[in-house]
Amino acid sequence: MIRKLFKRNLATPREGETLVSQRPGEIFPWPLGMELTAVDSLTLALPKKLLEEGRALEKSVFGPDEMHVDLPAIGDTFFVRLAPGMTVSLARSCEAYLLAEDKKPRRLKVTRTVDRL
Repeated sequence: MIRKLFKRNLATPREGETLVSQRPGEIFPWPLGMELTAVDSLTLALPKKLLEEGRALEKSVFGPDEMHVDLPAIGDTFFVRLAPGMTVSLARSCEAYLLAEDKKPRRLKVTRTVDRL
């Protein structure tokens, strides 16, 4: 009984959340005020312009300490790996895409939090 109270199916969206399926490589808009929660393990590709103007990573990308960020020295993209249940949001709007070796769609929960900003 108690286990049911604390164990929640990540694929079941709560009020205000939308469950989406996103194919790797397809660019999608990420407006300010949108949070993404991984239902499946996934890697997000984000533009380095989010980090320009001397802005620190932790002031540009908001997520749990456990998320892995890969910031290559060359290129205009950096990567954020999320495990199921991890939520990430950004300080600015941008376009992003999922990175994967296969073409299998990944599931995400989308929450609009612009009211809370």
